[in-house]
Amino acid sequence: MTHATPGTDSLPLVIGLDLGTSSCKACLTDGDGKPLATVNVAYPTHTPKPGWSEQHPADWIDALCHAMDQLYQTCSNQLHRIKAIGLTSAAHIGVLLDETDHVIRPAILWNDQRSAVEADILRLSHGAQILSRTCQDVSSSWTLSHLAWVKKHEPQHWKNVQQVLLSKDYLAYLLTGRKVTDPATAVSTQLYDVTFNCWSESLCDLLELECPCLPHVESAFAIIGTITRQWAERLHLPHDVVVVNGSLDSATELLAAGCMQSGQGMIRLATAGGLQIVVDQALPSTTRITYPHLHHPNWYVQAGTNCCGGAVQWGMSRFCQGMSHQQVQYLAQEAPACCDGLLFHPFLAGERAPYWNPKLRGGFTRLNLSHQTSHMIRAIFEGTAMSIRDAMRTLSDIQLSDSPLAVIGGGSLNRLWVQILANVLNRPLQIMPHADSSFGAAMIAIQAISGTTDSFTQHVHPTDCITPDADLARRYEDHFQVYSQLAIMLNESCI
Repeated sequence: MTHATPGTDSLPLVIGLDLGTSSCKACLTDGDGKPLATVNVAYPTHTPKPGWSEQHPADWIDALCHAMDQLYQTCSNQLHRIKAIGLTSAAHIGVLLDETDHVIRPAILWNDQRSAVEADILRLSHGAQILSRTCQDVSSSWTLSHLAWVKKHEPQHWKNVQQVLLSKDYLAYLLTGRKVTDPATAVSTQLYDVTFNCWSESLCDLLELECPCLPHVESAFAIIGTITRQWAERLHLPHDVVVVNGSLDSATELLAAGCMQSGQGMIRLATAGGLQIVVDQALPSTTRITYPHLHHPNWYVQAGTNCCGGAVQWGMSRFCQGMSHQQVQYLAQEAPACCDGLLFHPFLAGERAPYWNPKLRGGFTRLNLSHQTSHMIRAIFEGTAMSIRDAMRTLSDIQLSDSPLAVIGGGSLNRLWVQILANVLNRPLQIMPHADSSFGAAMIAIQAISGTTDSFTQHVHPTDCITPDADLARRYEDHFQVYSQLAIMLNESCI
């Protein structure tokens, strides 16, 4: 938890709540967009079978309660000034409810690979229709494929489905009693028609699902209701706090990083990684994702990877048990750039861009007896950076602005990792210390209660600009060519 920073007493406060892939984060912010305190509470991810990844929604709520308890302990004299809550969450995570609005089964996460067969069937039989309606290709990341899997393999659960909510929308329902979503989150289901801005009956028919089973779509900036008295008391909040719809984590991150204009881009170093670029129109593609931007009428395109910070956490748990992130960074610095030839491909849970292959697996290559633990840890940092560069191939037709790419996420605090990334991409990078999705959700709440967009860029203050080292950039260019060739071979070997 970060320490509370005094705010201006006359300003209202807001909270941004993020149900992320691995934790619930609460960001307390004043009405001018100044972060005052943040709390992060983890929840478990369950993998009952290889390739599966799911969570219990009850664990999200427990984490939320613990986060607000911690915030109350530190900021109890300020919580009475809170006027609004903004929401955000990871994409594609559906919560299935029965006729009594109880959760039927654990929520399947975006990085779950169990629905690969269902995705292949949908692509072969209806791929063109799905692409034309949603601007996206079919893959096992999308809610559509997850629901198809449940329908086929868990008919005892599917027959009881009366409502499908996305994770942040489930939280909004608990807090207000309303079942609402926003356009970007609706798009993440692959059941939403982006041309007519409504749920697609023809896509729902693929699942024999009625459109009324899906939530009403409203603006991300819409106030969807006042928090119930029960939840206000449990979360230590005033009874008149309003809940603002919010949006996907990737959408709120762009807002928090100040990426509002076409050509501006942002790299995420979090559990997942990747690059997002703002564009001025929807760009249908089979190799990348496109979502509506919060700054209408812009959109943004996304080349995402499955394992970024997740690969680093895996490496720390295997090779650096008991070490802090700072100690791991120092250890990696002991190895030279390019790790004396050692390469790491972070395909630990399949891969999205540019391969879109749930069966793809990675690991270390060119390992020899001279390599030490420091080489292996640095190779993981380098491998995740090269996977982002590899994914960027799917965005080669999009013109980036001349400004540095923003870097957000927990990995942005690792100076070595960001420097490696700058060298691999041969581009300057701007570290954005507060530009995470919870802060973006708080900014949405500010606009909802104030009706102004002034705060969108007022408190977007980057810290260091990391420039590439010309000599190391040349060395990494050669290293990347080997990485890319091996990645193609790995992909072809497991198709």
